[in-house]
Amino acid sequence: MLRIALLILLSQATVLELLAQPMSRRRPDLIPLNGQAKRIGWFVGPGITYTLPRFKNTEEEVFRNDSLRYLATYDPSGKLGLYLEAGATWYTRDPVIIDYLDLGVAYKNFRGAESYTGTLLRGDTVAPLVGEGYFAERLLTLAFNANKFFPTDDYQFVQLSLGANADLRLGSEYSHTGDAFLNKHAFPPDVIAQAHVKVGYGFKVTGRMLVIPAIETPFFSVVPQDQGFGQLQWFSSRYRPLILSVRFLFLRARNGFDCPPPIKHNELERGRKVYKPDSYHP
Repeated sequence: MLRIALLILLSQATVLELLAQPMSRRRPDLIPLNGQAKRIGWFVGPGITYTLPRFKNTEEEVFRNDSLRYLATYDPSGKLGLYLEAGATWYTRDPVIIDYLDLGVAYKNFRGAESYTGTLLRGDTVAPLVGEGYFAERLLTLAFNANKFFPTDDYQFVQLSLGANADLRLGSEYSHTGDAFLNKHAFPPDVIAQAHVKVGYGFKVTGRMLVIPAIETPFFSVVPQDQGFGQLQWFSSRYRPLILSVRFLFLRARNGFDCPPPIKHNELERGRKVYKPDSYHP
């Protein structure tokens, strides 16, 4: 499953790279590292979350034994939550595969609801059941990403990111009128570990700031055990977590963005070697 996701991401990256090739001139550098910007920067990003439910509800047999049979139709619905991230970035010297790495922390809030109608059959007795519930999760997240730019125009680009996140529950709220045992309620654990993918479209708005609106979703869960390409279960339904954010990426200037002086060579080296200025100054 993880291999398939990586192959899909790499194929998308290859297509975007081909589309982004300049026809007649070299595009300006989005992150100028040759004597202008430091390799370590920082970012902040506000956003919202959404718990995407399935698109179609069907009646399912939840429980059966020799004397009982329980049928139910669950109707999940997603809700919006808050999101805020901040962290540090590290820009690579030769961005052939990866333009920058980032490590950050985030607060995220997942919210949603579920209602259901059920039928409990016992012999010739039929008992209709109904219920509804609501959940809210408050999580502290540690996230790592590898990011690649694909220029589409001067100072505009597509960003593809592949990363991992570990979430720690800060608090939660669950409320449901249905029977938890009969409806097989389940919830994410206190610690969640997932791999995720992110796609964004960015703009370089000033010499030192890039703005990148993006959408992120997990594609594989390590904890809890994956149940459907990163989906998580609340009550009796699975939801796909989505994060829509706007990242503000800040570059740190070195010496007012003045290029460093060239390296001076001695007489033996003159004419025989060519050196590039060392742009590594975190």
